[in-house]
Amino acid sequence: MNKAVEKKIKKGERLVNCLLPLHFKEPLTYIWPFEDKKPIKGARVLLPLKNRKIIGICWEETKEIPLGIELKEVIEQLDDIPLFPEKLLDFLIWASNYYFYPIGKAVAEALPPEFISARKKAAQRIAEGSILPGKSKLRLKKWKDKDFDSFSREQEEAIKEIALSLKEKKFDPILLFGVTGSGKTAVYIEAAKRCLELGRNCLVMVPEISMTGQLAGRFKRHFGSHIAILHSGLTPAQRRDEWWRLRTGEAKIALGTRSSIFSPVSNLGLIVVDEEHDPSYKQDERFRYNARDLALIRGKMEGATVVLGSGTPSIQSFFHAKKGKYKLIFMKKRVPGATLPTVEIVDRRKEQRGKKERKKKFEITWLSPELKSAIEKTLSQKEQVLLFLNRRGFATFVFCPSCGHVFKCKSCDVTLSWHRRNKALIKKEELNCTGSSSGILSCHYCGETFPALPTCPSCKGQAIRTEGFGTEKIAEEFLKFFPDASVARIDRDTLGRKKEFENILSAFRKGEIDCLVGTQMITKGHDFPNLTLVGIIWADMSLNLPEFNASERTFQLLSQVAGRAGRQEKKGRVILQTFMPESYTIQFSMLHDFLGFFKKELELREKLKYPPFSRFVNVRLSGPKKSNVERYSGLIASRVREFFLKKGIKETKILGPVICPRTKIKSRFRFQILLKGELKELRLACGIINELKEGILPSTIHLEIDVDPLNFI
Repeated sequence: MNKAVEKKIKKGERLVNCLLPLHFKEPLTYIWPFEDKKPIKGARVLLPLKNRKIIGICWEETKEIPLGIELKEVIEQLDDIPLFPEKLLDFLIWASNYYFYPIGKAVAEALPPEFISARKKAAQRIAEGSILPGKSKLRLKKWKDKDFDSFSREQEEAIKEIALSLKEKKFDPILLFGVTGSGKTAVYIEAAKRCLELGRNCLVMVPEISMTGQLAGRFKRHFGSHIAILHSGLTPAQRRDEWWRLRTGEAKIALGTRSSIFSPVSNLGLIVVDEEHDPSYKQDERFRYNARDLALIRGKMEGATVVLGSGTPSIQSFFHAKKGKYKLIFMKKRVPGATLPTVEIVDRRKEQRGKKERKKKFEITWLSPELKSAIEKTLSQKEQVLLFLNRRGFATFVFCPSCGHVFKCKSCDVTLSWHRRNKALIKKEELNCTGSSSGILSCHYCGETFPALPTCPSCKGQAIRTEGFGTEKIAEEFLKFFPDASVARIDRDTLGRKKEFENILSAFRKGEIDCLVGTQMITKGHDFPNLTLVGIIWADMSLNLPEFNASERTFQLLSQVAGRAGRQEKKGRVILQTFMPESYTIQFSMLHDFLGFFKKELELREKLKYPPFSRFVNVRLSGPKKSNVERYSGLIASRVREFFLKKGIKETKILGPVICPRTKIKSRFRFQILLKGELKELRLACGIINELKEGILPSTIHLEIDVDPLNFI
């Protein structure tokens, strides 16, 4: 290994720009000292940086000599081939520019763990070759259920349309609007077969890790070792191995979550984005990309067919399809033998009025008489129940009734949730094994946990009380109401134990568990043959969030979870509990009427100039001192307003700064500025903000630019 040296440029010396996995806006220039080697664009290089060594990426040769800087030499080139196909490099540059994220960091996040690193020890291990792909094999179970022996007429038409697009070998975006249970997965598999027959490769994306198991099993049955799985639930070694199999061409199909949009698939002919409406495709930290949107960009660059599939398409995608920007394929019927479930609305307000008349205190409970009766009937028929609540934990907050003290996270401006036990499978004999002071108090924002205290830290009172409910409480109380039944829950708390999670899904699918309780993780992609009743505990919980797309998200969640019921011969039934039965979102959900919801929602968005009639950029500043964050937020907003005034730009709105709904997260106060308008003007504003970020912000204040945001909380 050559020793790193620092010297002035001599005439005739070659220079290369290299990307480092750090927050540099531009590549750094190094001297290329090897006369017998050519620099390989996209290969890893060992580089000196100050007093340490770092692994970066060789980007390109250059003749531009940075002024006033003494350059260092590249120590070693570590690869004989580039890590990325060339088109993928161009795609990464585009994504980095669009989302205003440093290209070096973008490349680092596109690679598996420890392919490149800025950490001294990791860089040394990589350089020495002790971290290599190909050592850890991922074993996939083949999906045992039979696929449909024949396609329905709608499936055949969808396959025919996609096959025609594949043969043309040019960019062609398609929105596959198929109701839940219409057989979209079978269409994806057949489309992938046609793509491989044409000598091209595929990328299939799903929004949640929990969806990869079933889908990977079905693809495994059809394509054997030609598929590679990519998601963060794998071990680092497994991710490196699967990634390398794609890069070398051993695997032809990449299947994974949002990060798989950067998978090194060469000669890409088909990209499938399943459940394209799902907000999980949007990353909410660091590199804030939307994998659904990037799938369209990558498809355009690679000349690939892009299929966006959903039973409840996003407003944006359906709007583009109606305008002719995407091809629109309808699949309005479930596969033969199955029909959409009936949906019954239960008005929880009637219970409140009745209790007031009887002069009894009203307490919100999760089980209405109608849902209880429906569960009893379903269980008596030896059929299964799914209960949906998008809130985990046992209780949503803990307080002292003596002094009013509420248990809050010290780092975040949120109450702590009480978690009694993080077990997926709940047993009767365990129900009374824990007291009110057992378990943990957890912050759902920073992840900090604390022991559940038996006394109030403020007044030392011992009558600690809990309020609210989450999936854990629903699962435990279900057993109290139905002691002869079996129940399990699935949420983020139980996802950590991957084997147990898969075992629970498998047991429920086989009919070994009577009731499954869960969050949005169970609303999509799963097929349970004997599931006939879905209970939606609190349908309007997400309707009044301070976000422009709250109604859209709620409609999609309700429709998707309702779609789990009655997917085969047995008729499905949905009990939807709500305090807002007149809401158009609730009403259209009951009728399975996406087109009606789309029309109503689009009218409201057009009046308010919300997407798709405008674009958003959210600029968030955070820091340890509230007054400083507020002051610098105001300064940046005023500078952008001044710039627009000089340029005569009037249509773009600059809203704020305002304090975020979640005021403090991880001990940092947060303010945000919302920009609304046309993309061209918004990008001008982002350029100004980036300059201000470098010029006026102190190091204690962080600024993040979120292009096309979905989360404003």
